[in-house]
Amino acid sequence: MENRLNELNGSQWLYWTNSIYETFFPPDRTHFLRKKHGAIKPPQLMAEIISFFTKSGELILDPFAGVGGTLLGAELAGRRALGIELNPEWVEIYQKIAAGYREFKGELIPAVEAGENARRFASKMICGDCLAILKGFAPQTFAAIITDPPYGCKHGSTGFKRETNFNMNSEDERDFGNCEDYDAFLVKIEAFGREAYRLLMPDRYLVLLVGDRYYHGEYLPLGYLVAETLRKTGFKWKGTRIWWNKATQRRLKPYAINTCFIPNITHQNILIMRKE
Repeated sequence: MENRLNELNGSQWLYWTNSIYETFFPPDRTHFLRKKHGAIKPPQLMAEIISFFTKSGELILDPFAGVGGTLLGAELAGRRALGIELNPEWVEIYQKIAAGYREFKGELIPAVEAGENARRFASKMICGDCLAILKGFAPQTFAAIITDPPYGCKHGSTGFKRETNFNMNSEDERDFGNCEDYDAFLVKIEAFGREAYRLLMPDRYLVLLVGDRYYHGEYLPLGYLVAETLRKTGFKWKGTRIWWNKATQRRLKPYAINTCFIPNITHQNILIMRKE
């Protein structure tokens, strides 16, 4: 039977159906540049996701590109990606990586080590508001949309506290991470979903990495809420993989020891949505 989605063999495909997704990706050679963002994903992880949902040469969209983890993963996987990022600081970091690094035998290495004949990156990043920029693309432009939207929601009267010391979001009110609360965030997700559905090729996938939260003393299943919101835009929810990277070795924090249960949320949800 023809493989209409990717270039994996049967055993590789079977492995990818496991709902538990544990990886061990240590920092790569671009990490020291990308780490300023504070919510980066290993390019190797993104390459594995891209390799399952696309074939070589196909065009991928990341509308919340950050410092370009998805774009770097596309280079490792032999694909092309277009990123959109609101914060010019993150765009500048990706452009510095694209100018100074090359893909070589499945790794990202400095261009001076790769040699003059090494292929330059094919993936590009646009600086701007994704909700505005997406409207300018023709329908069915992309073979896959793979992204990690900002979902922290800013400080405010809600009592939410950031789980990081990094300032990942811009000060721009258009930044999804600056929503006043999660209701407002889901409104933006729905608007994004409608554009994503229009731009995706038929029978192809929107894949999002979304963590759950602990909010106002209660567990907030944000991955579920995002998937349900995207279903309103026409997508079918095909599954979730629970991902965590052992190499990170995130320290457990002593939340409410001897008092009550508060989870250390060390995983993220990989939401798999399909346009049918």
